[in-house]
Parts: sequence; structure tokens; C-alpha cells
Amino acid sequence: MLIVGIDPAVVESNLLAGRLACPSCEGELRPWGHARKRDVRGEGAVITIRRLRRSICALGRKTHVLVPEDTLSRRRDTAEVIGSCLLSKAGGAGRRSIATALGRHESTVAGWLRRFRANAVRIRQHFWHWAEIIASGHGAFSPSGSAFSDAVEAIGVVGQVAVRRFGPRPPWSLASVLTGGGLLATRAHPYPSPM
Repeated sequence: MLIVGIDPAVVESNLLAGRLACPSCEGELRPWGHARKRDVRGEGAVITIRRLRRSICALGRKTHVLVPEDTLSRRRDTAEVIGSCLLSKAGGAGRRSIATALGRHESTVAGWLRRFRANAVRIRQHFWHWAEIIASGHGAFSPSGSAFSDAVEAIGVVGQVAVRRFGPRPPWSLASVLTGGGLLATRAHPYPSPM
């Protein structure tokens, strides 16, 4: 899997021109069909149907699905919807009220919260490292006493320093890019290295 931009025409152009590199070995990615169609739910439960592009590495022959940055790996909802859930929880909301506000099933929301909570310390460290790379000396981190809230804050800090340095970008899409789509992945999923 490789996280790419959200414009399918630009992704296709980059793929055909050989401008996408294999995340495993940096070899050139070439077109290799498409993945199955899938529904992706956005804000207000608006569903878009996507058929993601597949690619194959010219060197290692490993295949990769090209996943838009507004999506997380193995998630049916957009990164912004999931991010909204995480922000609400960090602000003190419960899973039932979050599920109601987002129009999602309570078990779906509980799953997102459980997975994020399990990786919160690792997520905070990962994003705090990115904040230092993007804008060293951005300010001291003051722990809140909650690993969950601290992880959400670290994602927000990266979003802020990235906007100041590179311009506007949806913060949860950036979180998807910086975790290789694995923000809610298992602990075994390696986040892309900042260096």
C-alpha cells in the first residue's frame, strides 16, 4: 500500500510517468490494474464509491494499492471522520454521543477509539518527532496525563507547524500520510520513518 494524493487523474499521470516509488525498495511503480470497488463514507455519511489503483514495482515485483491520503488503511470512513471522532473523545465526549453525532454505529466508534488508545504513546512519539523535523523549536510539549489526549494533541501540533511551513492541508489527511495510512493499524504496523 502507498498513500497518494486524492485526485485520481494526477495519481494516474504520476504512475504512468514513473514518478511513484515503491515504499519497499524505492523502485519505480508501474500500473497493475485496480483493486475491488469500495464504499468510503465521508461527513454526514455521504458515500463515495472508489476503485483504487494497483501498481507493481519494476524492481521487486511487489504490488501496492494506491490509497488516497484522505483514507486510512482498512477503514471504510474517511480520515477526517475518524479524526473528528478522536478529537471529540479527547475533548471528553463518550462513544455513544460521538456515534450519534457522526451517524455511525457505536461499535464502529468503539473500535476506532480502542485501536487509537492502544497505540497512543507510539502515535504521540511519532508525531512529536515529525513536529521537530518540520519546525524544530516549535514549543514545549506539556503532557495532559492522558496518553490518548496527548496523541491527539501531537497530531494537531504537526498539523499547525505543517500549515505554517507548507500551507493549508486537512490535518487528518496529513496524519494518514505520515503514518502510511496506518493511524489505526495494529502495533506491528511500522509507521514511515521521518528520516
